[in-house]
Amino acid sequence: MSALKTLLFLFVAGGLGGLTSGLLVWALGAIGITPALGFNMVPELTIGWMARRVFASGLWGVIFLIPIFNTSPVTKGGVLGILPWLSSILIVFPYTMGIGFFGLGLGMGTPIWTLFFGAVWGVTGTLFLAKFSPQIK
Repeated sequence: MSALKTLLFLFVAGGLGGLTSGLLVWALGAIGITPALGFNMVPELTIGWMARRVFASGLWGVIFLIPIFNTSPVTKGGVLGILPWLSSILIVFPYTMGIGFFGLGLGMGTPIWTLFFGAVWGVTGTLFLAKFSPQIK
């Protein structure tokens, strides 16, 4: 597989993960589940919000090349989802959004919920790659 095609598959895998986790963040917030359980992020479902999320997640897709747990896409995705999660709780939340380390400004449940959404991102991406581009392990 050419390098460009590989990068395209990785970007699509990451973007699909971002779309899936973004819709889940929105849906669970909109119906009140995450706010009730300590994560007070209820984003508006807008094209702009989703586009930023999908694009950034697409860029993160390159980490699917890390050669761990290649026989289990679910395990690999769940573990690799930790990397963007760490970026969120240690860089994005405190420095970009101004809501403190671990995003605690959004509630005490933020670290756990964002870890869950990171795992959803990773599993979605690795399952996509396993199905449509199995040579990328």
